[in-house]
Amino acid sequence: MWHIHGHEWAIEQLRSNIRTQRVAHAYLFAGPSGIGKSLLALRMAQALLCEEQTGDPCLQCRTCRRIERESHPDVRIASMATQAAAAKAEEAARQKELKIATIREWQRDLALRPYEASRRILILYDAERLSEEAANAMLKTLEEPPDYATLLLVAHSNDLLPTIVSRCRVLRLRPLPREQVAAALRARGASPDQADILAAWSNGRIGWAINLMNDPVAQTTRRERLDVFIGLHKADLITALQWAEQRAKEYRAGDQATVLEWLELWQSWWRDMLFITAGCAEAITNIDRRAELTMLAQQIPPTAAFAFLQKIITVSQQLNENVSPQLALEHLVLHLPRSG
Repeated sequence: MWHIHGHEWAIEQLRSNIRTQRVAHAYLFAGPSGIGKSLLALRMAQALLCEEQTGDPCLQCRTCRRIERESHPDVRIASMATQAAAAKAEEAARQKELKIATIREWQRDLALRPYEASRRILILYDAERLSEEAANAMLKTLEEPPDYATLLLVAHSNDLLPTIVSRCRVLRLRPLPREQVAAALRARGASPDQADILAAWSNGRIGWAINLMNDPVAQTTRRERLDVFIGLHKADLITALQWAEQRAKEYRAGDQATVLEWLELWQSWWRDMLFITAGCAEAITNIDRRAELTMLAQQIPPTAAFAFLQKIITVSQQLNENVSPQLALEHLVLHLPRSG
């Protein structure tokens, strides 16, 4: 069995491909971060090489276990993490793209015939972060892959060259229903209240929810950040600009992911206010903050809330395009609607 929550349609398609011997030379697993794409790609690799050869990974044989530990000689992985591990700390912190050198090394692995399995499998995580040069190099491999190779690409967005996408069998994974996520968390030992809150926070990202369930510090951090956002509604301009300055410092220091997490959380906060205003309170993400959201929704016009939500989205995009983090974040807080 695949031991994956949800995505039954994708599992059935992959299982059928294996059993009918119609495995594509390349697959692209796409969807939001934390939804289960990486696990599905790993399970596909296990199913392809499993010693039982049933179309499903047994997860018990020596081959399945070695793939799980990332120690199988015929399953090679490349990602932002592997690229960073090979670089000096300062350089690793600045990396934003998968470089052509990483893809060249991956391709050298691909040129080797299988060592002990029936095929060679290469998994590429973070495929949406391929540099233009790396993407063009990857394209050549996708056009003429060795007959013994299977390529598994994992992308957190659709921001890939259309020519790459067109040469893969694409599986676009969708968020799971909130109740399905909550049920999976309860099965893992979460209390009903905790499961409901984490499922709501996850927006259907089951992997994200499981990781957060096992990380009380991250749960506390999330709540503290929401406290900061609530405080900013009544804070003076200097306090808001100080918040922007601190985030800009984090970004310049190489902690871009944390700053983008702040902005993603802030987006969820303003979307929730719009849901409250529209009478769709059952759709809100931050269900543990329903009272604060309801109060603020009564004080801030929905047009202002919508406009600010759009500004947060724009700033997130600008940061990925290398604009000045200081200017972008200061511009954002200068337009923050404030309550009474």
